[in-house]
Amino acid sequence: MSAFRRSGPPSLLELRDRVDDALRDFLRARRQELAWIDPDAVIPVDEISRLLEAGGKRIRPVFCYWGYRAAGGQDGPEIVKAAAALELLHTMAIVHDDLMDDSAERRGVPTTHVQLGADDEYVGWALAILTGDIAAVLADQLFLESGLPPERLVGGLDRYHRMRLEMAAGQLLDVTGVERDPGRVAKLKGGSYTVEGPLLIGAALGGAGLQLVTRLQRFGEPLGLAFQLHDDLRDGEAVDLELEDVKRLVERSKEALDPEAMDLDAAEALASIADSVSVP
Repeated sequence: MSAFRRSGPPSLLELRDRVDDALRDFLRARRQELAWIDPDAVIPVDEISRLLEAGGKRIRPVFCYWGYRAAGGQDGPEIVKAAAALELLHTMAIVHDDLMDDSAERRGVPTTHVQLGADDEYVGWALAILTGDIAAVLADQLFLESGLPPERLVGGLDRYHRMRLEMAAGQLLDVTGVERDPGRVAKLKGGSYTVEGPLLIGAALGGAGLQLVTRLQRFGEPLGLAFQLHDDLRDGEAVDLELEDVKRLVERSKEALDPEAMDLDAAEALASIADSVSVP
């Protein structure tokens, strides 16, 4: 990684701001459409906006963006919109996950079923289900209406649908407790849809060939696990693990990055994001 340049646009903060702007514009338009149906129909979109404004790193859109750039895709509003769709999909996941776990707080604010069920718990649960469903519908819409060429969207959708299935399978195995390998559940629930899935969606949108896809898989799989372990360590849920385990995964991940096989800015950005995971 020492051969990488020290600077390369855009920064992580710039990308996050661009994703947020795309989400605000899109949700504002969808809110108006729902208001025309009925003034009360805007409740789920307002709730999605509330959760997004509460924070979040937008890490999934960022990996999607750099997967696209790694394949030689050019910066523009189209890839930012397609990448932003993954944040709406993530919003669906956290709303439903919080409901299943009966969690009271997310990102320092009340969870959806708590926020919308202050006067009636059943109504809160029902509205949380609907909010998650609408977030998933809007994710699909934003992805498809991003403005990227149809032939590229077809390839991206194949990876997108595969990631959604893996998310659901991981959640199912976690809820039922039938899976004997906790690492596999963690990979399906978190790792594959935090790093590898978004990366490969972006790469497909950029028209990546098999060699680059393989390198991004080799980068994304250990890094997704590193993200999961880092969160477990932070939350005190991984008593048998140490930060050195995370660092080893990060180094293994970075070995797959080759500036001669992918866009240089992308290789540099991905290495930088990987390094941030191993920071205590």
